[in-house]
Amino acid sequence: MRKTLLALLMVTVIAVAVFAQNGPRSGRPGFGNSPGADAGQRGPQARLEGLKAALNLTDAQVEAIRALNQTRMTRAQAIMTEMQQKRQALGTLLDAATPNPTDVGNAAIALHASQKKLAAERDWFIAELKKLLTGDQQQKLDTLLAANPRLLQGGGGPGRGRGPR
Repeated sequence: MRKTLLALLMVTVIAVAVFAQNGPRSGRPGFGNSPGADAGQRGPQARLEGLKAALNLTDAQVEAIRALNQTRMTRAQAIMTEMQQKRQALGTLLDAATPNPTDVGNAAIALHASQKKLAAERDWFIAELKKLLTGDQQQKLDTLLAANPRLLQGGGGPGRGRGPR
């Protein structure tokens, strides 16, 4: 009995930590806060304009990046829908009169796996973005990303789909 209560307590603590890091947010996948983007205009268009200025992109590159970002947003939306379903399933398990620690733990692990997919999408996007850039532009992008790792996240955090609050 004591081990079961301890296991339940540990799973609950993990679940609370997951929910605390992944609560509701108003942002959606996009370009993040890029240099040159007005703080009052944080939409994808303003972010793309900031990226254009920072990397000295051509109009053709801007259009290719816009299309790439649309693909990214579609792919990320599917993952975020999956994550929302897994959060709801985890919430349902936690709300049970006597939550089963194994089921709760498995649901938390499944949610975490979905969150990792979002990080993989960001990596895919950066790799595809770099294919559209010249060598100098790639170096500038690397410098910008080193200075601001959340630059191209659009509100998401590394490995979680959301950053720290």
